[in-house]
Amino acid sequence: MTDTKISSIPPDELGQLLNETNFTKREILEFYKYAARDSDSEQSIDKKTFAQLCFENGIKNVALIERLWKVWDIDADGALTHFELIMGLNPILRGNRNDVASFFFDLYDLDGSLDLSAKEVISVYSDMLCFTQGDESEGLSHEQKKHLTEWVEQQQREHGKLDKENFIEAIENLEVNNERAPLLSWRTAYYVFLTAWFEMGTSFALPAMGALSDRIQARFDTNEEGIGTLTSAYFFAAMVGPLVGGYAMDKYGPGIVVIGANILVLTGAILQALAKGNDQMWVIVIGRLLLGFGGEITPFTTVEILGRLFPDYFGLMAGVRNLIQSLSGFLAFVLLPIWAEVSDDPERGTSFALWMCAVLGFISLLACTIVNFSMKKEKITAAANEGADQKAISKFVRAFAQATTPQMPGCRRWLMPLPFWFAVFGIKAQYFAPFGFTAFSNNIYKEKFHQSRGQSSFLSGFISLVAGLMSPFIGELSDRIGKRSLCLAIGSSLSVAGFVVLALANSGKPPVWIASTLFALQYGFGDTVAYISIRFIVGINRSGLGYGLYGVFGNFIATLVPLIGGFLMESSNGINKLLWYFAGLMALGTLCWIVVFLLEGPRSLLELPADQVIETSDEDLKLAALSYIASPVKPSFRRGKKQKRSTGAGEDEVDDEEEEEARASLDMNSPAES
Repeated sequence: MTDTKISSIPPDELGQLLNETNFTKREILEFYKYAARDSDSEQSIDKKTFAQLCFENGIKNVALIERLWKVWDIDADGALTHFELIMGLNPILRGNRNDVASFFFDLYDLDGSLDLSAKEVISVYSDMLCFTQGDESEGLSHEQKKHLTEWVEQQQREHGKLDKENFIEAIENLEVNNERAPLLSWRTAYYVFLTAWFEMGTSFALPAMGALSDRIQARFDTNEEGIGTLTSAYFFAAMVGPLVGGYAMDKYGPGIVVIGANILVLTGAILQALAKGNDQMWVIVIGRLLLGFGGEITPFTTVEILGRLFPDYFGLMAGVRNLIQSLSGFLAFVLLPIWAEVSDDPERGTSFALWMCAVLGFISLLACTIVNFSMKKEKITAAANEGADQKAISKFVRAFAQATTPQMPGCRRWLMPLPFWFAVFGIKAQYFAPFGFTAFSNNIYKEKFHQSRGQSSFLSGFISLVAGLMSPFIGELSDRIGKRSLCLAIGSSLSVAGFVVLALANSGKPPVWIASTLFALQYGFGDTVAYISIRFIVGINRSGLGYGLYGVFGNFIATLVPLIGGFLMESSNGINKLLWYFAGLMALGTLCWIVVFLLEGPRSLLELPADQVIETSDEDLKLAALSYIASPVKPSFRRGKKQKRSTGAGEDEVDDEEEEEARASLDMNSPAES
């Protein structure tokens, strides 16, 4: 359903929807904004439009469409208002098991008596299984009818009648595994080990120009300007790569995209190792462009894969990922110079170190390929263990959700909500202290605080190491308490304090250590929570696009900040000006997160703990629809954090004549373009 007209929402309706549904305020407002207006009234959807949308999404069973309309048209006035639409969508998109059970009770209660009979359940259930067909479908088998009849009669004997309260209680009491997936398992160890290698090629190939700076200059007969060119090539491509990768991820999923990204990283690392001499400078420039393009795609695709593998422990796994990346970044600066010393010939030593980057790039590609294969195998196994009835029920509800959920027009998918743009700066600010500032910190610590270059380098490593060790704990804390934007604002204020300490102090070790500790605390929380906040703000269906736009604008900010910093350093009293400059940037980052909180609200996905983010699960749909009663298949699922709520639904082939007859029975003309 798409339309560009905007509908306002009465305050009383908004309040009621916030109280009675699990949608956020922004989701409700967007539903009103993008709800279809193909009917005569701009404030509602008529029955013809409703049926047309169902047909276009594969639901062609006339009786079922009639039943769905009666359930959703609460006041039976022949028009589906936006309020009724959102109330109807809640159980199939954001419902817990009770919400879903209530929806199916209303669907089954054909005569409106509030007391289900076996005949009613069998009639509607049969239509759901044959939702792509007309009224002449064969329906349920004798065995399926028997199972449903026995279950209904058992409930009636136990309670006297099967009203809504008893139905919901019966569904709630169906035996399934309600526990979260175990964290400590061979599956967890397997996937954590493999995903740890996803970004290893990037982690070593990216800093090679800095870690081997003197050797690279000798290898290509260039100077610091040449090294700057190679570094800039990476970040130039890094502004484009995420946008392309994000768009591809939304369309094809993160698994195949991370493989493609690592192919680019491996190719870039090979070119980086092959190039020799000033006449081949163009080869290594191309290699650095490929590294930048692919290397900035691997982080968010890795995060999304972890989110799908471990939905109950997403924050924790994001923290583990950050710990691994911090350690690998630290090891890159340690191991690359060591590898370069394996040969007495400097040229061979440099080649060996660069080829090791390529080897790690190959291991990254191999690891993500294995994980992608394993995830597909898990999905196939789960599908094999699922009965035909269960598949049909899930497919029907998802098709119905796809048909009736207001969607943004294609071009509007690129228009991100206002909180996203504040978050872009807020996220990038998390990296000013550990990265942007380190371009100047060695000189500042040496001149103002009389630290040696070795001590200054150690402090930079200290920030990354402490932050990495904190990440898993911060991720688990984020899952448990939520409040992410406020916590990020508090974290950013720690770095403000750190830069103020450095600006006000004149000399000595304590100010440096105090500031570095504050930077580490801020970076530990920010690196774990800030980046993944994109998917909470823009939604999982647009997360790839969100990551891509962040990559473009975030890297532009990352390029601009040190340029201004360098200008300030060259001015009179440059050190103090630079420190106050970074304090101001972090204060702006703090303000951005406060604005994000005010715009998103306390009930937004960004602020809710993981266990309060409700999305209707397939298992609850199957239970409430009684599919495990009609066709018993041992449930092999768990309940925990729900899976993503909307998927596309394919259409079964239906004879053209049959479809025309179905349309005629609904008194419809051939559908116009929606």
